[in-house]
Amino acid sequence: MTSSKSFAYNRRDFLKIIGIPLGGAVAGWGAVSVAKEASPALLRPPGAEGEEAFLAACIRCGLCVEACPYDTLRPAPASAAAAMGTPYLAPRETPCYLCQNYGKMRCIAACPTGALQPVEEKAAVRMGTAVINQSTCLAWNGIVCRACWHACPFPDAAIELDLRGRPIVHTNACVGCGICDHVCLTDPGSIAIVPAAVEEKV
Repeated sequence: MTSSKSFAYNRRDFLKIIGIPLGGAVAGWGAVSVAKEASPALLRPPGAEGEEAFLAACIRCGLCVEACPYDTLRPAPASAAAAMGTPYLAPRETPCYLCQNYGKMRCIAACPTGALQPVEEKAAVRMGTAVINQSTCLAWNGIVCRACWHACPFPDAAIELDLRGRPIVHTNACVGCGICDHVCLTDPGSIAIVPAAVEEKV
């Protein structure tokens, strides 16, 4: 199914809406079980299956953060409440490259508790979904730009260009890696990634 809705977010507003912190310190504690509403919606690493289950299983050890070869993952700061110390990513700064140059997902392999579950293939990862702000996207405003399509690890499957060269996200194939957001030429970016935790609530 093709999604072509216009999302009138700029990057800063989007981060405020979903509560992604813009910086902070590292701190960890033992695994706890909390309600989804107890922490902001963060974009999680590959293999995180459900926010409640993830928070219960993650021991905030930081091994996935250390294992990431791209320095993508970071621990959530104290402002993230119950999610403090858990791994997340801010794709506009550093997206998830799905360990494309490695045989396996390094963060998943490093997780000692199963908070990050193995995935059969990289195309099966579901961290979130990209949404395009058509009001600011260059291609949707008559300017030739294919940056997101070129950068997408699954072009034509996750992001397709329509007959007028405008990008359209196929939500059933988008893995939420955020590479498209990272390479978007507008500032603020015209692509944002809705974390899976937000989609769970819809």
